Amino acid sequence: MELNLRQKKILKLLAINCRFSNKDIGKAVKISEDSVAYQIDKLINKEKFGRFNVQFYYPMLGYGHYHVWIKLKNLDVNYEKLSKIKGITSINSSFGKFDLQLIVLTKTKKGLQSIIKQIKSVLSIKECKLSRFNSFYKRFTNILPPIDVNVPIPKNRKDYAYELSGRLYAQPEEGVKIKLDRKDRKIINQLLKNPRASYMQLSRKTGINHETIRYRIRNYVKTRFINNFGLLQDFKKYGLYTTYFLLNLNNLDEKKFKDFLAANNNVFYCAKLEGEYNCIAYLVSQNPHELGEHFSSLMRVLGASIRKIDLLFLDKVHKYVQFPEGEIE
Repeated sequence: MELNLRQKKILKLLAINCRFSNKDIGKAVKISEDSVAYQIDKLINKEKFGRFNVQFYYPMLGYGHYHVWIKLKNLDVNYEKLSKIKGITSINSSFGKFDLQLIVLTKTKKGLQSIIKQIKSVLSIKECKLSRFNSFYKRFTNILPPIDVNVPIPKNRKDYAYELSGRLYAQPEEGVKIKLDRKDRKIINQLLKNPRASYMQLSRKTGINHETIRYRIRNYVKTRFINNFGLLQDFKKYGLYTTYFLLNLNNLDEKKFKDFLAANNNVFYCAKLEGEYNCIAYLVSQNPHELGEHFSSLMRVLGASIRKIDLLFLDKVHKYVQFPEGEIE
């Protein structure tokens, strides 16, 4: 499907904050509210360019975030069995140095050891590497190059969710700890099912007063426990392919590197890690030539700081959950 300018604008606004109302999106794009509803149904429900997403910052709940890369002896993977392991929030198959990339969330070293043991019981592993998330070099962005068009960003002082209107996921408040009670879990459960649900819809689903829900979501956003309402996009719908750069860096000029990442719209995430690889960058490109250009640019910026580099090419997403399993009803 070839996107027109209005569709690109709508997708960009939804990628920034999917809780922008149809009315406010219509004003920004200069079409009617009904036309926005029609286009959202067409682009999201029918053409499936993406699905609505709410992103939480799990360290506030006490979780550590780990990347696990696996080279297999046997490529026949029981993804259904692997997906049932609680603590694994993401499973991607890939081509390159490793066959699988897993994201694991756990609160303790003992919990991590238990999850790794379960993974090893399911897979025939030749090699396994692990790194822990430390901090961001570049926070996630849902704005892909094909939809990066000029469009005014809606504002609404009455709805605090509109505060999440930046190009990147919002910066969480470091050191803040969140404790969830029964009401929080009910609200979050329904937000995960429908991130665009109105406060009244959430109230009907949870049995909680809509003003209480509004107040709690305001606090989630204020602390940046929620750091994005947006889209999980199907990159292949845009003709884009994802490459992961696994890096081990030494004596890095962080300012120079961060400036490069900020200026490169094809890099949609980059993190500082602790472990075998101490940096990972996610990049989209349309073809091998474009990938090569970005690879060359990255090499020029990092230069002698590179001690090791491996590339993974995303094949398929086999599991993705938006919240730690077991935390909600």
